[in-house]
Amino acid sequence: MTPILSYVSALVLSFSFPASGFQSVDAPKFGVKAELPKSWKVVIREKDDRVFVALIPQTDPERPGVVACELGLAPESLDEYRTRIDGNAKRGGRPGKLVRNEVLKTPKGDRLESLWEFRPAPISLWRELSVRVIANRQMYTFLLNVDEASYAEAKKAFDTMVSSVVLTPPNTGADLIHKAKNRWSQREFKFALDLPADWSPALAPDEVALFYANGPAHGIWSDNALVIAQKHRPLDLKHLAETLPDALRGEEPNCEVLACKVVSQGKLSALETVVRTRRGPFSMTVLERRFAAERFDYEVKYTIESKRFDELAPLLRKSLDSFAELPGDVPDGPGRPG
Repeated sequence: MTPILSYVSALVLSFSFPASGFQSVDAPKFGVKAELPKSWKVVIREKDDRVFVALIPQTDPERPGVVACELGLAPESLDEYRTRIDGNAKRGGRPGKLVRNEVLKTPKGDRLESLWEFRPAPISLWRELSVRVIANRQMYTFLLNVDEASYAEAKKAFDTMVSSVVLTPPNTGADLIHKAKNRWSQREFKFALDLPADWSPALAPDEVALFYANGPAHGIWSDNALVIAQKHRPLDLKHLAETLPDALRGEEPNCEVLACKVVSQGKLSALETVVRTRRGPFSMTVLERRFAAERFDYEVKYTIESKRFDELAPLLRKSLDSFAELPGDVPDGPGRPG
């Protein structure tokens, strides 16, 4: 099974499919609105990186097809991503055969279409068509995954769905409060920090992140920043500076801890850690600070492609020094921005 099929397989027996017609699926947090056939039962909406997932009835009622929309960070170009898919297929990085993979010009702009064929059972052929578009510094991926017998008819409805899509900026939970400084505030938990030039908030890929931002894409990668928080707990920064490097190497033996020391951050003290590691084919350097503010304990983390880190490090530390809690009431405990 593909990841999408695995994700919804446990839900199959819980739903019946309604009559024909169309339904509007609106996901305001993700900035997506689309028209789907009513017979495509929506079973997941705005969860993790999934804008929506719907089941498509097929001949075998226990093996429905799947249509989905996923949200991710935009690569530098769709052609960069096409090259990545081609390379992954040549390496055998996923089951199945890549039948088609090309960037197409459309009246609404470029889109990347990729078609895979695979056999989840010895005698059945399934097709997975993905359509990727870039808008609002995000990449939207629309997926159709059905058996061969259903593909032609389902693709007609899928094409109609993709044509109907309206994309607006997703709700990042952040507001620009000082344009010249590129200073952003987190709306719900009321903290703010200055971002490097050309960086801006994006929808957090991690449910626990209160704030997420990224810089301009380089190939398929974007340098990024995130903020997480938790209620106050005992936080001995000096002791943590002594123990954290071994803990990090225990979690990721190949990482290189370049620095781990207590630094000043305005009126606060923070533990600053610099770690070099790998994210897939990339060498990454992570600059992180942990500190206790008035409301919560925070971790602010920048993940930068290593070849750019030395150049960006002064700007990143300036950004970290700009962190401040803002006046106002906030929830009792951290949660995803909304």
